[in-house]
Amino acid sequence: MISKEETTVENIKHKKLNNEKNNLIEILENKLQENKNKILEKKLLAKQEVEMVLNRSNKEINISKKFSLEKLIINFLPIFDNIERTLNSIENNQLNKILLEIKNKIEFISELLNKSFKLFNIKKIQEKNVSFDPSIHEAMSIHYTNEVESNKIVTVMQPGYILHESRLLRPAMVVVSKKKI
Repeated sequence: MISKEETTVENIKHKKLNNEKNNLIEILENKLQENKNKILEKKLLAKQEVEMVLNRSNKEINISKKFSLEKLIINFLPIFDNIERTLNSIENNQLNKILLEIKNKIEFISELLNKSFKLFNIKKIQEKNVSFDPSIHEAMSIHYTNEVESNKIVTVMQPGYILHESRLLRPAMVVVSKKKI
């Protein structure tokens, strides 16, 4: 027969084993939860990093789309300038019928180019009597006069162009005023 003491000792051992087992299970569960949390944190960081890369890529793509025509436009500017010079050099009272037709066709081409420039958000820089701004103007000459304030644009020799209000395609070539001494 098993004595009462042996049963108590066995019960104590059994309880002790159960406690150790429960402690070990709790420790393992805590470790498991820590690992789960670390994995979730890494997953969240990876997701954020992917989103940042996607956002940066989308931004770069949009900038590329916005300014992709820049080189083409820069090459078209001299053509546009020459059309305008031609139109400005022809006076209506000097024209015979054939020249008038040619002038009208050139004006039509000029209008189409102006519409295209508006469509692609290209702004012409050709204002007179504004302050000289080296970021958009290129001074070609100085005009000494007391009739106009110093540092004002008195003549635009060749217009400049800006794409999307931010990128200078070509500076305006201008004559700048300066006070006579």
